[in-house]
Amino acid sequence: MDELAQQISQWFAGCAIEVTLSTRLLHDLSAVGYSLNSGICRYDITAIQLQNGDRSVRIVPEQLWNGVETGIVILHVDAPGIRQVFYLSMAPESGWFIRRQYQSAKDNAIMTEELFFEVVDRLA
Repeated sequence: MDELAQQISQWFAGCAIEVTLSTRLLHDLSAVGYSLNSGICRYDITAIQLQNGDRSVRIVPEQLWNGVETGIVILHVDAPGIRQVFYLSMAPESGWFIRRQYQSAKDNAIMTEELFFEVVDRLA
């Protein structure tokens, strides 16, 4: 998430869109089986908000695993009259996959800068 936050901050550098990074305490039940004794199911993780007036995009981590995907993050687009949800997950080598809310993981596409800006175009 830190690398994604850095990348998004760079994409919006010098732009009127405000990028806010925060830390969220995540209670991740997908990690419970990993280690019950170490408390690994509770951890701090970066969340991202993009704001342009009454338009916003929130990028919020949800869980580490869901069976077929790793590093699941929800991207919420909120603009007047529009609410969209996308799912991000970590790509095996590097980078991120992205898909629409009602698509399955097999519909994942590599999230390029161009694709990311198509998703968040409601900020403009």
